Amino acid sequence: MLVERTRELATLQHVLEDCLRGRSGVAMITGARATGKTALLHAFGEEVQRSGALLLNATCTAGERTLPLGVLSQLQRNIPLELCSGDRAAFLSGLLDEAASPIRTGEGDADGAEVKRGHVLHQLGAALLTIAEQRPIVIVVDDVQNMDDLSKETLRHVLGRLRSASVAVVFTECVGSREPRSLFHTEFLRHPHCHSIRLTLLSPAGVGEMVAAELDPRIAEAFGAQYYEVTGGNPLLVRALLEDQQRLRTGDASPAGPVVGEGFAEAVMSCLHRGDPAIREAAYALAVLGGDAERPKLFSRMTDRSPKTAAKDVESLVVMGLLRGESYRHPAIREAVIDDAVANADLPDLHLRAAWLLAQDGAEPRVVANHLIAAGVACPEWALPLLREAAESALIDEQVEEAIEFLELAIRDRAEETPIELVMMLVRLKLRLSPASALQHVPALGEAMREGKLLGRGLLWFVRFLVVHGRVDDVAEGLARLVSRIDELDEHSKAEITITRMWAVGSYPELVSNLPPVRPDGDLSVDMGMRVQAATVLTRVIGGELDDSAVMTAERVLQSANLIEEPTEEVSAALRTLLYLEKLDSVKSWCDTLMTDRHESSSPPGWLGELAMIRAEVALRMGDLGTARQHARFALEKVDPRTWGASAGMVLGTLLQATTAMGKFDEAAEALAQRVPQHIYRGRYGLHYLFAKGHHHLATRQLPAALGDFLSCGELMVKWKLDSPGLLAWRTGAAEVYLRLGNQAKARELVDQQLAIPVMGPSLSRGMAMRVKAATLDLRQRSQMLHGALDEVQAAGGQLEVARVLADLSHTHHQLGEPDRARMMVRRAWRVAKDCQAEPLCAQLIPDQSRGAAAVASSEAAAECGAATLSDAERRVAGLAALGHTNREIANKLYVTISTVEQHLTKAYRKLNVTQRKDLPADLWSDAASIA
Repeated sequence: MLVERTRELATLQHVLEDCLRGRSGVAMITGARATGKTALLHAFGEEVQRSGALLLNATCTAGERTLPLGVLSQLQRNIPLELCSGDRAAFLSGLLDEAASPIRTGEGDADGAEVKRGHVLHQLGAALLTIAEQRPIVIVVDDVQNMDDLSKETLRHVLGRLRSASVAVVFTECVGSREPRSLFHTEFLRHPHCHSIRLTLLSPAGVGEMVAAELDPRIAEAFGAQYYEVTGGNPLLVRALLEDQQRLRTGDASPAGPVVGEGFAEAVMSCLHRGDPAIREAAYALAVLGGDAERPKLFSRMTDRSPKTAAKDVESLVVMGLLRGESYRHPAIREAVIDDAVANADLPDLHLRAAWLLAQDGAEPRVVANHLIAAGVACPEWALPLLREAAESALIDEQVEEAIEFLELAIRDRAEETPIELVMMLVRLKLRLSPASALQHVPALGEAMREGKLLGRGLLWFVRFLVVHGRVDDVAEGLARLVSRIDELDEHSKAEITITRMWAVGSYPELVSNLPPVRPDGDLSVDMGMRVQAATVLTRVIGGELDDSAVMTAERVLQSANLIEEPTEEVSAALRTLLYLEKLDSVKSWCDTLMTDRHESSSPPGWLGELAMIRAEVALRMGDLGTARQHARFALEKVDPRTWGASAGMVLGTLLQATTAMGKFDEAAEALAQRVPQHIYRGRYGLHYLFAKGHHHLATRQLPAALGDFLSCGELMVKWKLDSPGLLAWRTGAAEVYLRLGNQAKARELVDQQLAIPVMGPSLSRGMAMRVKAATLDLRQRSQMLHGALDEVQAAGGQLEVARVLADLSHTHHQLGEPDRARMMVRRAWRVAKDCQAEPLCAQLIPDQSRGAAAVASSEAAAECGAATLSDAERRVAGLAALGHTNREIANKLYVTISTVEQHLTKAYRKLNVTQRKDLPADLWSDAASIA
């Protein structure tokens, strides 16, 4: 069924009927490409075959335009043998060869050749007339505009003699803006029975009829307009779209809109390749330009054609149904055209030309840059400034990946020297998305630094980058270059150098020990002042200078920092300051606030990893082993191992120490097996890793290795003047090893040194040292020392250390012949260790875990219901009693009489329904830290 071609078929049927009645006729079917001319011709051919007439058909192609009599040869081969003997067939073939011979041989006698050709044409006419007397002939020639000249001349001559014979001729000719009606066409219009048929694209109604016939009338009614919009009424495209729809449908009979598939794309390319190559080139140019094709004169310049010719090219594509105005009707059409251009290797040159023309026309830099990206070749020199502008524009819109793509193109395959500022810009952007990819540019930047091409703020940034990412070999040289030109810089830059130097001192002390300090002299902005203060106070604290002003400065930095915008290094410095001052509750609170405010999807991975690393360390010190493990693993997930700087030592150390204390020795072994960069042992964070290795070796009874780790850690801390008690208590760790080795004197010496170092307020490191020292004392002194240690670690917030002290107290009371107090202490220790998830310690305290849990649960459940009825005074007394303090010790702590303690304790026993200290619930002694 040919939609909307009923009238045209009727006209051709009329020509056929005249032929059958013995009268010749001609029909010329014209129209733009892909308007259904060939389909109409095929339908007519079927009618001819059903009528009994002889159908002689031929198809002209552009490649055969220079082949003499190529079309007539096709027609001659279609004559059946029954209409002419073998001799007749040979005769016709010979005549064609004879007619073409003057052209093929290049005979010089033009007059003789013309006489000879006239004789041959007369013979051809007579032969066809003889055949037509036996059976009507219908000659059908498709795409006559591609017919060779000799075939045209022959047909015109022969058919002129057959006007009264039973011969009909039907031609199709592609006519468009670039293909005007031919002279051959015009001459045939003189035939008295010539019919001219002009085909156009299908109307919306015609497309709807095709959809209804092929798919479903409901689909045609609901979506027929959409099928028309996609195809523009091009029958070839409509047919391909319907075939795609049938192929891609899943069996659901419900109406559906058009689905574009591979068949549609192939139909688009067929439209392009059936026409003038110039039209195809125009289609490529329009596809590459996209919306920019509407710029005045841009398209004509793109195709090197006059505006008038360019307009005709656009009109040809509109008539094909591919364009609406100067835009492709559907993205799939443009994609098919682009794919075809790729296949023909035309795309790079087109995009480069488009980029150049758009740049000359003042287009937006990102528009030009996208054409350069699409070209896929090295960036031309003229485009470098433009690509930088495009990257800056993309950053304004937060399109970081796009900006990186522009900059990568700018430095790719540079024959000339690569602009170093573009490399630095690229590295900064890559750090936000993929730090590992940023590191590949470090050698180029390092070389530029050594050659003196990195100056001022660029050099400053690069040195800070080296510090953070552990490129220690270049840090000292970079800082030396900065300091050597300090007098040329403003106060802001001096402050930046101060901060950078302090970072380097804190991270890699020995590398910059010979450089003089740099301090800005003038007034600084509030923001810069805070950054200098944060760096200064951290440097002082890790160097052992402790005072209340350090806490206040760190808190002030955190309170004044703009936590909504991009976080800055002063926040990290302030958090670390509080951590090393052992203000664990404060650090925990700030980290939780910051990690809640900063959404994971919108924050830089490095910043989230930094927060998680600090949060893991504070959780480890507080004895929250599960949380420490969780945050350490998160921090490692956020940082590509290839980009690990010095901080890798801290986070791996935290994970190693937490998993060891939890009894997850396989996981601890995996952390220990991680390959760490050697440079971490040259900086502060490597100390954390050594310290954690010491604890792991101690827990796994590898005493010589443990001692070596702790002593190596201490040697470096003393050498680098970082011997701060809140940094790492290496002496206490080494003392524990000496105790296991039986060397109490050496253990006592080390913990006495540790206790001699001043601390601020309740100190976990001091409490740990007191616990270890207690093991070197006699029983009575040991008990007193352990109670003091318990007060210290409770107040500092280190729950795992509380469990360890309680465990030692239980053992001490057992040795003193106080079994009730020993049992009470061991149950308390087990409960705390269980809360900390310290399974090895739990197993050591009560080997039968189920019995231990039942005993603790029983004693606590018995008193739980009455705990809420205690007064504040009764709770304070009962809490200290639960910790194992005697009545006299409680009286001294609370500044009351022993009688008052006894009265409060009696009331508490009655309300809690217990009769002895060991049965007091855990929530009482956990509150006693604030009292102690």
